Amino acid sequence: MNTGQTMLAMGAMMLLSFLVLRFNSIHLTSAQASYNSKFGIVATSLANSLIEEAKDKAYDAVALDTTKTITTAADFSTTLGKETGEVYPDFDDFDDYNNLLYIDSLSLKNPQTGAATKFEIRSIVEYVTDTAPDVKSASKQYHKKITVSVFSSSMMDTVKLSTIFSFWTLLD
Repeated sequence: MNTGQTMLAMGAMMLLSFLVLRFNSIHLTSAQASYNSKFGIVATSLANSLIEEAKDKAYDAVALDTTKTITTAADFSTTLGKETGEVYPDFDDFDDYNNLLYIDSLSLKNPQTGAATKFEIRSIVEYVTDTAPDVKSASKQYHKKITVSVFSSSMMDTVKLSTIFSFWTLLD
């Protein structure tokens, strides 16, 4: 083999190694995107589940008391959050989910390590008005907004979902 052939063989080997590295890089990037998508779907499901669970509760603890009549929004609870003695998941009204934090480690196993993936789920409940649902109201209203954030160290971003729950009453 002469010098020209050796140079061509070395060039071919360098080109082959470049192509192999490029292929591996593309494969790893697509696998990472696939894992992140899977974690995002599970996080969205967890957030939706918590929102649906909260919406199945009464609007306010005051609304549970059949002896009290609600005539204005001022009749609702002053504090948003769980009452004394309440523990998740045994809440009785929507605003009990305010400042909730819990860890879910049952929903998904990390496919890379086989360990359970921990999702940190937080929720905030606040009064909002019908004209400005993205702005926290300083006073009690007929509308409460819950914002649920789900984070995992396995995810690139935090999933954040919100919904509004309203109190309705029949007019005489």
